[in-house]
Amino acid sequence: MRSAAIILTVALTAGAPAGAERVAPNLQMDLQQIGRKNMLVGRDMRVRQQNGRRVTTANVVEPFDGKMTAANIERSVEGAICYLRSLQRENGSIGEGSYAQGGSTALAALTMLAAGQSPITDDCLKRALNWLLTVEVDNTYVHGIRANVWEYALRKVPYDQAMKKALQADYDWLMKALGKKEGWRYRMNSSDWDNSVTQYGVLGIWAAARAGISPGDEFWVKMSKHFRSVQNSDGGWGYQRGGSTPNMATAGLATMFLVFDKYHGKSYYTHENPRAFTSGDAAECLRSIERGMAWLGKRGGTYDDGYYLYGIERTGVASGRKHIGGADWFAKGADMVLRRQQRNGCVSMRGHGGHVGHTAFSALFMVYGGAPAAFNKLEYGKGQDWNLNPRDLANLAKYLWSAYERPLNWHSVSISAPASEFEAPVLFISGSKAVKFSDKEVAKLREYVESGGTILAEPTDHSKEFAASMEQLLHRIYPLKDYPSCTMEKLDADHGVYTVLRQEWKERPVLHGASDGSRTFFLLSDGYMSADWQMNRTESDSFKLAMNLLFYATDLKELKGRFASILPDTEPTTPRKTLATVARIRHNGSEAAPMDWAAGRSCWRRYAEYARHVTGCELVEKDPVDLAKDDLTGIKLLHMTGKHAFDLNEAQRQALKAYVEGGGTLLVDACSGSNRFAGSARELLEDLFSELEDLDDGSLLASGKFTGGSDISRKIRYKLAARKLLRKKGLSTKSHHLKVAHVGKRPAVIFSDADLTYALAGVDSYQSVGYKPESARRVVGNVLAYVMVD
Repeated sequence: MRSAAIILTVALTAGAPAGAERVAPNLQMDLQQIGRKNMLVGRDMRVRQQNGRRVTTANVVEPFDGKMTAANIERSVEGAICYLRSLQRENGSIGEGSYAQGGSTALAALTMLAAGQSPITDDCLKRALNWLLTVEVDNTYVHGIRANVWEYALRKVPYDQAMKKALQADYDWLMKALGKKEGWRYRMNSSDWDNSVTQYGVLGIWAAARAGISPGDEFWVKMSKHFRSVQNSDGGWGYQRGGSTPNMATAGLATMFLVFDKYHGKSYYTHENPRAFTSGDAAECLRSIERGMAWLGKRGGTYDDGYYLYGIERTGVASGRKHIGGADWFAKGADMVLRRQQRNGCVSMRGHGGHVGHTAFSALFMVYGGAPAAFNKLEYGKGQDWNLNPRDLANLAKYLWSAYERPLNWHSVSISAPASEFEAPVLFISGSKAVKFSDKEVAKLREYVESGGTILAEPTDHSKEFAASMEQLLHRIYPLKDYPSCTMEKLDADHGVYTVLRQEWKERPVLHGASDGSRTFFLLSDGYMSADWQMNRTESDSFKLAMNLLFYATDLKELKGRFASILPDTEPTTPRKTLATVARIRHNGSEAAPMDWAAGRSCWRRYAEYARHVTGCELVEKDPVDLAKDDLTGIKLLHMTGKHAFDLNEAQRQALKAYVEGGGTLLVDACSGSNRFAGSARELLEDLFSELEDLDDGSLLASGKFTGGSDISRKIRYKLAARKLLRKKGLSTKSHHLKVAHVGKRPAVIFSDADLTYALAGVDSYQSVGYKPESARRVVGNVLAYVMVD
């Protein structure tokens, strides 16, 4: 359950050794901050022994309930941070003593940074960083990890000269320790190497390179040759040579992805140079990665090892693969972490690293591996035409990370995968040849679009054949006979894709797009943006455009991580045998939009889980009904929506009136907040029934004082455009603003001129006048639960 702020005093016994360092002096402040963030934490305390002293610590993590949710993952990370904080000494170090000096503190600091802590405002992190500045150590692991700490911290405090010098010093140490050897070992003067230490040396140099300290191409060539030369014939890697192991396979793979991105990826596909990645060293590097991924997919590793978790996460994220060897690597690892995490936040794993290492590695795994995917790349057909620039989205995801100030991922997703795998807000489709999708595949892409997805298609190196096939795909998703206005049009300079974020364009990319009347959901690029992405030309307008597109496609909302749920944080209602039957009304629409009645038609299917949670009933959506022709018996709720002005004929009007007066309930909303639909709908309803009235906040429907109900008279949230409109009218931005028509004392007609439909469907329509999804679900949940009251 949700707890209030926790107040914890860290007490030391009177018998502590003279001169002993005090543990976690700022833990009370940290836990109070966590409480203010409404973290899911427990209240229990326990006494443990540390360095001969009794130290009181909090149980901050509830036992894992077996449900994989984004909330559980977030709670796990925050619990791990609490545990690491609890180990901090007065001098700023964290958990030192089990490994080379600086190693534990560097891992803990890196974890805090990755989890979103700021070196500006977080006292615990600041003191850890200050202590790390003082540490001199002869150990490759520590220098490699610490270099990543400095690079990460400098993103927040780029003016910090001490950290800049420290990063340069760690880089210099690593390069000197490498010398002429082909890899690193533990110490500066070590004469041999191993792949485990070497991967951390490369990580340190990579961090320095991201901060502008370049080792030159010769370094990346050297690492590429090394890891290819020691790769075993089976595709795996060993600690040195021979004996492939999962841990070393991830070491080799994660490093080869870095090598490819920093050196081999400095090219892109063109018609004149079609073998940019199918010949030479670039092809050898990709083949090495392919062989390594195949070995790892067959063998896998043990997820109860923190070292392996960190390796598989870096491999999975770099490769863009949600599945390795057919297994969802993040789901398996997260399940293990949640089961192994103790109530004080510590994650107990096997292998090297101790409690600090295992906890930090596990939290890093959860943060990076569980990050949301911003873009997916569609894998289709035979061969590699879908992936002619293999690192375009990998580079783009890193760039977008800075915009969101949190990790973002990308995935390659097969057209044969279930539609549920198409979860990123933008699906990128590219190629140099015409594409022909099957009817089943087209249906899957339609489902993706109707669930809120946006398609960005780009002809690789301006392929006319591919571009033509994408226009054909659009009209297979939405046939012209049903959607005559759904055609590709050049986007104007003031289109939301260009203006959602204010950019200074040098050469603004030219896009054509198709709209459904409320949002542009299919875009076709005239240019070759993925070449810039592949070459990592972050200064180009192609990167700016991608950022704008992501914000447009998500309506500026925060992206949810893996296993996010739409369910409210309440206990589910006891299951009932009664079915909640709903049906969409097929109205006449307009000549320009004959299928207007079907706007957001996936909303009830996507809402079914929420409906079951709050009502206890199974939601059954019947086929759309023609009021004058179809039997309405047994339908509990009729739903009518659209974006255009419309009317009903006399037979449809009388059927609707009879349905409502006979005990049925009608829900009407203006999709996207369309004034045209809202005006004609209100006129129709008031003609058939009575003048629509504001739903009283004290009414049963608004107060939610029934099974499955909630109080919708407050804490309702709207999208920005709706908030602006409400303020202009002098109305509250936190109330429901529903209108009703009564039959007797029953609110039989519920009307909203703000969008509910798209919000339920999960469609983020930029500048839509509507409720935010969580509030739309609450409002409709009240309507459904009220209708189902016995």
